[in-house]
Amino acid sequence: MSDAKHTPGPWRWELNEKHKQIHLVGGKPQYDLTIIQPTRWGLQNATFLIRDTAHDGMNIMHKLHERRDWIAPFKGRAHHADWCAGITHPDMRLIATAPDLLEALKTLAAGLEWNIDNHPTVMNESDAEALEMAKEVIAKATGETA
Repeated sequence: MSDAKHTPGPWRWELNEKHKQIHLVGGKPQYDLTIIQPTRWGLQNATFLIRDTAHDGMNIMHKLHERRDWIAPFKGRAHHADWCAGITHPDMRLIATAPDLLEALKTLAAGLEWNIDNHPTVMNESDAEALEMAKEVIAKATGETA
């Protein structure tokens, strides 16, 4: 599963209050694919329906707990795998790394902004465009824009 790719963006959360459902949707055409949707697992708890990214452009969903190839024990903790394991699905990995990605983008944007301010003759138009894009994404992730 290591060579599987995540669902292409843009992504957004959709709430359907009438049917009491929440979905993470995305892909191309825009928001055409359900990426993740919580669902019941037994009588008490929930699991996720997750899109199978091996089927490019298709919306084939599987219950996470039924796809053993998307679940792996944590390194050094295989003896706990029946009650605490990691999820290897590419969309779930992307979501889990989002805070790290945001911090990395903030750091890169700050460095790029410093370079533009202090070495304007070295910077080019694509640097300014990259900085603007980074600022827009940071604002979107932090709720500063709709």
